[in-house]
Amino acid sequence: MTYVSYVFVLFVGLTVFLYYILPKCWQWKILLGASIIFYLSSGPFFVLYLLIFSAISWYGAKKIEKYEANGGQKSKLAIFIVSCLVIANIGFLFSLKWGSMGLALLNKIFHLQLAWQFILPLGISFFTFQNISYLFDVYRGKQEAEKNFWHYLLYSCYFPYIVSGPINRYEEMKNQFFIVHTYRTDTIYSSVLRILWGYIKKMVIADRAAIFVNQVFDYYYMYRGIYIVVAVLLFTLQLYMDFSGCMDIVIGVSNLFGIAMKENFQAPFGAVTTAEFWRKWHVSLTSWFRDYLYIPLGGNQKGKARKNLNIMIVFIFCGMWHGAGITYIVWGFLNGLYQIVGELTSGFRRTVCDIIGLKENSWGTIWRKRLVTFTLGEFAWLFFRANGIQEAFIMIKRCFTGWNPWILSDGSIYQVGLGALDFIILIIGAISVGWVSRVSKEKNLHHIFLQQSWLCQTIIILFALVIWYLFGIYGPGFNSNNFIYYNF
Repeated sequence: MTYVSYVFVLFVGLTVFLYYILPKCWQWKILLGASIIFYLSSGPFFVLYLLIFSAISWYGAKKIEKYEANGGQKSKLAIFIVSCLVIANIGFLFSLKWGSMGLALLNKIFHLQLAWQFILPLGISFFTFQNISYLFDVYRGKQEAEKNFWHYLLYSCYFPYIVSGPINRYEEMKNQFFIVHTYRTDTIYSSVLRILWGYIKKMVIADRAAIFVNQVFDYYYMYRGIYIVVAVLLFTLQLYMDFSGCMDIVIGVSNLFGIAMKENFQAPFGAVTTAEFWRKWHVSLTSWFRDYLYIPLGGNQKGKARKNLNIMIVFIFCGMWHGAGITYIVWGFLNGLYQIVGELTSGFRRTVCDIIGLKENSWGTIWRKRLVTFTLGEFAWLFFRANGIQEAFIMIKRCFTGWNPWILSDGSIYQVGLGALDFIILIIGAISVGWVSRVSKEKNLHHIFLQQSWLCQTIIILFALVIWYLFGIYGPGFNSNNFIYYNF
């Protein structure tokens, strides 16, 4: 069952109906039952993993709380338990993600023919990180251990966010799960609009861009110059629209039940530094790495050298979390390197700007910084998307050895799966989403929508539905099974 299937739409509709029609005391139980059914649709075996690791984390947290020493000092037994549980969660996650690659490496080194199929349970990366954050928060005394296992299981497998996040903290969700929520028409309307906005991002923009991106990256030896530049640009557009669209659907579905989640994107492409970009991109993951890896490693409290090492560790770990492959490690390394070099050269760059008379907050300076940040990010995204490290370097080489700007004017660019109309739709879509993101920072569009009459709200929703239906990517060549972050 995927977010873009009719089965999912019917499933959500039935769950919402039961949620509000049955006695209020059943609400959290309905969500738990729906979440287990949703997870069962990916395979009954995976549910066992979810139940086992949720039970271990729940029981372990109770023991950690029990063995805390008085006076704020943690007992050695509590430290031992939290260490073992975190290692078990991380170890299992990375053994599944990197197992196939490690096995292939062993076969190559020792001339073996070992074979084993490593299958990732649905949403393993996200609920593993949620388990770890819960264990750490209990250990730190920020969160009381949950006494009811079924309550904790709902947090662990809540179906709107189990697949692609965002990564939520237990303290943020527990009070929302277990209080009574009453039916509100305005909440349903605004939630439906948010869901449709996510579908438009995904199926009108992201999946359209994917046609060009897949063609160039899969057959990279046939393309060079501007083709590769456009493919990398469109991949960035695809990734953002795909992932942020998924978050719109997730947040919208959760809002149908009266349960709010934090935004996972904050207009990241307006960032003037890579550090700012990562504070605005996949916010829940970035904050998780900050609170549960960067700070425990010492953060910025142990000197600049240690701080830079911690940044690099965090980003390489982030790359490994996204997938098994050298390309992901290179992508993480580059993003860490950008931040380190940016901070080390900040004083020098300010001095140069003062000497040549460039104002720090001028319009031109801000856009120059945005352009540099965006360009560096594009270079890293090429490695993220490439099918292998060798392919990535070949594409970089072919990008600079075959410059062909005339393809933008002679129609050649329209022979890679997308026609002129498709590019117009992509450009209008990107501008529209950018405009909405910018306006949302200044005005509360949600509040403005709710202030309108029910007729106006209905017309807006129908308009969004028509856009989705008319311009969405469908047909035999369309695979709606996965959002990009389903794979992570």
